[in-house]
Amino acid sequence: MSLTRRAALGGIAASTVVLAGCAAAEETATPVASETQAATSGAIMLAMVNEVPVGSGTKFPVDEMLTVLVTQPTEGNFKAFSATCTHSGCIVNGVEETEIVCGCHGARFDSESGMVLAGPAKTALGRIPVEIRGEEIWITL
Repeated sequence: MSLTRRAALGGIAASTVVLAGCAAAEETATPVASETQAATSGAIMLAMVNEVPVGSGTKFPVDEMLTVLVTQPTEGNFKAFSATCTHSGCIVNGVEETEIVCGCHGARFDSESGMVLAGPAKTALGRIPVEIRGEEIWITL
């Protein structure tokens, strides 16, 4: 039996929901897995902080299997998620009025937690550990 990327992301997202209630003040996240190991793994310098506007988000392709959405809900508060919608695997459009929006079927997610705000998606976006180092945004896969 083969584990699909969508199933892996769904399982991670479901685990993230359970773990969210246990999260401490510091950033904790469940790494995003893919069907095959991402071409790049470990700590990755993804972008510069000035590429992600306050109250919005920016998508960054990591490899052919993973696009990361980095949001900045409030100044200096960066979050990173798999940009793959948990409903049908579409890449989300981005952030509109503080919500992550998927253009395929209208699912909406919270830009700070990745939690579902409106269906058809039923599980949160997969969270990715993010760290700011000076002016650089780093993620860990």
